[in-house]
Amino acid sequence: MRGQTLYALKTDRKIRFEAKEITAKYQPYLVMGTEQALEFQSTVARFLVKKHAVEQDYSLSPRAKYHLLKRISGREASEMADVLESYRWQEYMRIKPLKQPVPTPIEFGENLVVKE
Repeated sequence: MRGQTLYALKTDRKIRFEAKEITAKYQPYLVMGTEQALEFQSTVARFLVKKHAVEQDYSLSPRAKYHLLKRISGREASEMADVLESYRWQEYMRIKPLKQPVPTPIEFGENLVVKE
């Protein structure tokens, strides 16, 4: 039980750090205030948990992972509309594919390979 708790704390710390880094990438474009940036970061963190769960599910095919990650990315963008003002959200949508691209699968014979 103690090992699981330590693992959860490390994962949580890693997610928070990653969310903070992602928020910092957007900040020069969105110029958010402190409260808004924290809410943005919290939203990013929630969706990172979902994204990592999909990425670590080895029972999913690359195509299935791609579709799930695309759906998660879309939901994240929708929720950001509640965090950001309209003009910031439009800028967020413009740069999101550059800052948080969804890895796309490419066909390789009958198998699919994920292209980063």
